[in-house]
Amino acid sequence: MEKQNKIPPVLRAKTALTFLTGAGIGTAALIVSAVSKDRPLLVLGGILFLWCLLKGWMLRRDIHGGRFECVTGICTSVSQPPFRRYKKVYLTLADGKETTLLLGLQTKIKPDKWYRFYFRSGSSSRLGNEYLDAALSTNVFLGCEECAAEPDTL
Repeated sequence: MEKQNKIPPVLRAKTALTFLTGAGIGTAALIVSAVSKDRPLLVLGGILFLWCLLKGWMLRRDIHGGRFECVTGICTSVSQPPFRRYKKVYLTLADGKETTLLLGLQTKIKPDKWYRFYFRSGSSSRLGNEYLDAALSTNVFLGCEECAAEPDTL
């Protein structure tokens, strides 16, 4: 039970949302296919349901196994290159190093605030081309949360 408390709430929410999405898709496909007698819809809904269960199980296994990394830093600026599906987040880490993260547009980040970013461990790809790096890191980012203060005072 103590291990459950060490898991960040952002990662628990992502796992639960993955399972709930699968359950919602499966239920909706079952109801609509029963009303309309549509077997292909039932098959496709079942495939999506099983895919969400598999993805949720793999995510849960990785999180409970501790196979994720945490990056904590203050966001210095955020920019979005034109015609790209990602944004660049410039961070200054707690030890003073600067780094750049490529995150999806749906991630809400504000400058001058402390954040914790969670990534799958062992799957970072650096090819040197930021477009390829962003494309290959689609399943690496797990989530982020805003910190109340600097990590030293937490």
